Amino acid sequence: LDVYRLAQTNDPAWARALATHQANIEKGPQGRALLLPSVLFNASAAKLDQDSKTAIINDSSRYRSDTYSVQLTQPLYRKQNFAAYAQGLSGVSQAEAELAIARQDLILRAGGAYFDVLTTQDALDYTTAEKQAIARQLALATRNYNVGTKTLVDVHEAQARHDQAHAQEIVAGIDLNSKQEALIQITRGAPAALATLAARLPLEMPEPADPEKWTAAAQAQSPQIKVKEEALEIALQEIEKNRGGHYPTLDLVASRSYSDAGGSVFGTPIESTTDQIALQVQVPLFQGGSVASKVRESLAKRDEAREGLEQTRREVTRQTREAYVAVVSGISRVKALEQALASNQRALESTVQGFETGVRTGIDVLNAQRDLYRTKRDLSQARYNYLVSRLRLKAAAGTLGEDDVLVLNALLDTNKVASGK
Repeated sequence: LDVYRLAQTNDPAWARALATHQANIEKGPQGRALLLPSVLFNASAAKLDQDSKTAIINDSSRYRSDTYSVQLTQPLYRKQNFAAYAQGLSGVSQAEAELAIARQDLILRAGGAYFDVLTTQDALDYTTAEKQAIARQLALATRNYNVGTKTLVDVHEAQARHDQAHAQEIVAGIDLNSKQEALIQITRGAPAALATLAARLPLEMPEPADPEKWTAAAQAQSPQIKVKEEALEIALQEIEKNRGGHYPTLDLVASRSYSDAGGSVFGTPIESTTDQIALQVQVPLFQGGSVASKVRESLAKRDEAREGLEQTRREVTRQTREAYVAVVSGISRVKALEQALASNQRALESTVQGFETGVRTGIDVLNAQRDLYRTKRDLSQARYNYLVSRLRLKAAAGTLGEDDVLVLNALLDTNKVASGK
């Protein structure tokens, strides 16, 4: 939970998603503004030189003219504006779904990075423990060779295994450092110690235990599908907006204008105030074919959005089923490896006893040790993979949230820690 909180504060991908969301939700007010009145204020101040010649006037004058006007325009019917308003609403819904995707992604990345560190830490610990066990076997083989009870083959084999384990330990250390850096990238500064899993991990089947119900839930709740649905709706409204280029527009226009002229053609100052209210109709007759072209373009984009929605629905279905299978098979794998661990432990004990009585060789002991520690590493990884699969199943179904972080947090043992950085 601490790592998730740090990621919420410091992860640049999440910060970017928040900024994008903030920008995209403004599409709603922008669309609504097209249905509301607009008010325009104009003012001008001018100096005029005027020569006037009529049958009775032949005069030149110079005077100042000031004008002010306020005009209110209320759209009454503009097909394009109604479509743009609907697009704005869909844009807001799309932005909310995209933020939900980013939030789920943050949980997956934070949880995945956390468990990656624990997995590689366990791998390093088991590799080190195996190297130490091989070192003991090497010392025993060397002693037995020196007293003449064993051959040089046992010494060479133990030495080779020790060197190989040392190389694996170096690789495991590099891998651990890489995973720690990945966690720091998300959190900016991971905790110095990470709580590890409790010794006993409850293995719970997905609820409901029916992949088809999970798939149905994903189709209804997946934010990925929601994003594509809103994209299709925006594309449909774009068609209507472009078709609106053929339709007339009707506006209510109200204005007040004031003019103060220091002179006129008759040589006398004129001050006037004019109030006007009118209905204004504009009918497009011909625009060079651009409207028809835009309609054809938007129809093609509608088809593109429709196919994108279908593709996403199929991908979500596949991801949900794969995640469900991963959870179920993860449970089986953990149980199988737990049984294998117990069997390998007994096999090693029997092999050591056989070595002491002379019926088994040092190579047999080394092989048994290798199998034991390999099983320990596999079991550790399987436990963490099972937990990550649970998160991925929730994400595929569109229900992954902070409650799931709390559930995972409860499975950790704060008395057992691994290095976070």
